[in-house]
Amino acid sequence: AVAVAGAPASSLDDDPALVGWWKFDETSGTTAADSSKHGRAATLEGGLSFNDASVAGRIGRAIRLEGKDHVIRVAGYKGIIGQHPRTVALWLKTATPGGELVSWGEPDAGKMFIFGFIRNRVGVTPRGGYLYMKAGIQDDSWHHVAVVVPEASPPNLHDHVKLYLDGEKAEIDDIGLLDLWPIDTGEKQEVLIGRRFRGILDDVRIYDRALTDEQIRELARPR
Repeated sequence: AVAVAGAPASSLDDDPALVGWWKFDETSGTTAADSSKHGRAATLEGGLSFNDASVAGRIGRAIRLEGKDHVIRVAGYKGIIGQHPRTVALWLKTATPGGELVSWGEPDAGKMFIFGFIRNRVGVTPRGGYLYMKAGIQDDSWHHVAVVVPEASPPNLHDHVKLYLDGEKAEIDDIGLLDLWPIDTGEKQEVLIGRRFRGILDDVRIYDRALTDEQIRELARPR
């Protein structure tokens, strides 16, 4: 996930709210650099290595995960906690939907923040209630997906959280029965990327604010 030569740097690349950005451009080793200003390097675990898993990406290089024990851990970083606004955005390519894309929190009901697959669709759950998009993306093609939690007191899945597919607001297929539970993320688990996911990930970003529709669209544009 490298910028195209001669292309202007996106303002979103330098946004002060960008608290983690993993491009996965490495071709060897087990460390993924953080391209935000926070230096939150991620470690490839479960036998995962760039030597074997580096592949052509949507932007530059990317990483292929095979499920099993493969996971990418951002050691020491517990993510965005409480009810704070947030955005998670990334490129993915898969033919076998399942697993988590990005997750953190506390393994109790309502205290997790899991952006991943729910009933074979991309969605989000705090482990109590869920929200997922109608469209399936298991076509082994590149797709940009994002979740946005805006400012609210408190935010909940039903009224506030938005999902995006390829730069546009996604049509929602289903909302869980506990969708009015507040999003109040705990501070125990470090940020994990790709747990139990089989496919390719690229350009994973976390912002500690709610990006606008146009900003999500910008991230999904060819670069």
